Amino acid sequence: MEWPVDVALARPLTQLPTGPWAYEIKVDGHRTVPWRTADSVRLQSRSGRDVTALWMDLVLAAMRLPPSVVLDGEAVVYSADDDGTARISFAAAQSRALSRPRRVRELAERHPATYVAFDVLAHPAAGFPDLRPRPHTERRQSLLDLLADIGPPIVPVWSTTDRDESPALVRSTRRNGRGRDRGKAAPVRLQVGPGVGEDQTCGHGTVNFDWASDDQEGSSLRQADSALHSRNQR
Repeated sequence: MEWPVDVALARPLTQLPTGPWAYEIKVDGHRTVPWRTADSVRLQSRSGRDVTALWMDLVLAAMRLPPSVVLDGEAVVYSADDDGTARISFAAAQSRALSRPRRVRELAERHPATYVAFDVLAHPAAGFPDLRPRPHTERRQSLLDLLADIGPPIVPVWSTTDRDESPALVRSTRRNGRGRDRGKAAPVRLQVGPGVGEDQTCGHGTVNFDWASDDQEGSSLRQADSALHSRNQR
């Protein structure tokens, strides 16, 4: 696998798919691909830029990964509400991404980043120099096995394979500060496996939905661009 890797991007669908899918929260952060090299870590943005200097706290955490591992996920930043509840803040992540090096260090000390991983693209030590062609179930299990010994601030994305649980997952993560703002629609991002409209460069594609707001108890869907994704299990 060569730097930079192409990452799967979103495409819209009009219905939440049924069948063997995994539904995952899409957090509000910056898409980031950590590359664990033989002696260091490089971070790639969605567009392929080197953003290592912006997330040095995640670089230090990712040094615990085995060499040649490549992850895909979101760099997020938590900030506290007036009531003390810690919530993911896209504004805080954006501030980090747009700041100069000295300011980046100050922000990292004040609000350390968390990395929410939703895929592992390469894990040579486990016999997978390129996991992208593998089914989602294998990649998900590889991700969980890999991160079991790593711990925060690198964590796997929150997930369910039960379609009926997906709106509850959105509401639960919003209450616990992991989703979007309270009282607003919680979008749903869905990723499909090989053979189901996949991005050929990444082994899967992405589709997006908005779930209805809390007062409608998740009874309808609106097309949107981020927050709960589902992956075809094939």
